[in-house]
Amino acid sequence: MFKSINFKSEVLKNIIVLTSGTVMAQLVAYLLTPVITRLYTPDESAELGLFIRIVGVGAALATARYELALPVTRLDQHSFRLYRFALRITLITSLITLIALIYPILLSDNISIMLFYVAIPISVALNAFNNLGTNWAVRMKRFRIISYSKMSNSIISNLSKVLFGILNFGYIGLILGTVIGLVFSVIFFFRDFRFTNSTFKISRNSPRNYLLAKEYIEFPKINLPHTLMDLSKDLLIALILWDLFGQREYGLFNHTYQMLRLPLVLIGTSIGQVFFQRCAEQINKGENVLKVAQKSVGTLVLLSLIPFGIVFFFGSDLFAFVFGETWRESGEYAEIMTPWFMINFITSPISSLPLILKRQRSFFGLALIGSIMMILTLFIPKWYFDASIFQTLWLTSITQAIYLIIVIFIIFGYAKNWKNK
Repeated sequence: MFKSINFKSEVLKNIIVLTSGTVMAQLVAYLLTPVITRLYTPDESAELGLFIRIVGVGAALATARYELALPVTRLDQHSFRLYRFALRITLITSLITLIALIYPILLSDNISIMLFYVAIPISVALNAFNNLGTNWAVRMKRFRIISYSKMSNSIISNLSKVLFGILNFGYIGLILGTVIGLVFSVIFFFRDFRFTNSTFKISRNSPRNYLLAKEYIEFPKINLPHTLMDLSKDLLIALILWDLFGQREYGLFNHTYQMLRLPLVLIGTSIGQVFFQRCAEQINKGENVLKVAQKSVGTLVLLSLIPFGIVFFFGSDLFAFVFGETWRESGEYAEIMTPWFMINFITSPISSLPLILKRQRSFFGLALIGSIMMILTLFIPKWYFDASIFQTLWLTSITQAIYLIIVIFIIFGYAKNWKNK
């Protein structure tokens, strides 16, 4: 495996640039998270988890998933035209969201509730612009910008959460910290956008922008429903767990979810972004991507063994020691959910391949099956058999791990069939 890695290759250099910046940012998050968990309760963590999932759905609608077309268009100018077009959709969606929330904002008799609603359209716009800027930077191989953005977001966001926690802001402190981090993260993409805009000098009302949007209509037609399904699934899961097991239990689950995703954030996302750019180039040249996909999966298998192994065997004690005794139960959840998140981490880079290989339709059906399975395994055990949250999570973790392993081989099949064509 390691003998075949070229340590002087451009791909490896790009991965190092992205990963090093992400690791530095998350190092601050690691150091501050034990402080944050001692300043906020599981119930307050639940409020943040619900907010993030609402914003995620809005941000997907705000770009119509045109950001994923930016790295795969053949010409840089065409890609930037789509960038401009997607920004207009973002502005319109954010304004509609704000108008829709005016009524609950004006009726709010609590400052925290009012800020919760106000933060939604702001965060939708910031998240959407962050997604667009990231994919444009991926296309242009400006990986340092992505790295700086991640560092700013993580550092500012976590420091703000600590400050608001000390000042006893409650759950709204977590949300305000998240929004402030997003503001700082998009600064780098805004500067890059202004530079590119002055270079291409493309009119925002140019008819060619609309023609290109029509040419790549497959992204909002196929990929957007796929993404909305995934994000709506996460929001539905939050509501199911909150309703069936309580706000505290969902807060513990949300913390576990965020911690188990750290390897994905630290390494998997960076590898996935470079993998996406590399595969898009190879496909445009008619080259084979199967070996690259297999190598990426093999590398992540090796990288996942130690961190996920430690959590599987020592999760409850580890969480209690690091985050405080209040979060011991969250560590028990982590032990149960480790198989699921380990396979999810391994799958993360190649999940973009169906998009590049134009297999969105079949992959959408596959993802739909996975979403239905997850919702049923969370809902049915408690509703019909009065199962505990531990029994419910075991069933969900095992079924999702098996499902994701099947997904890996199906994606390999996509790549193999493309090579044969």
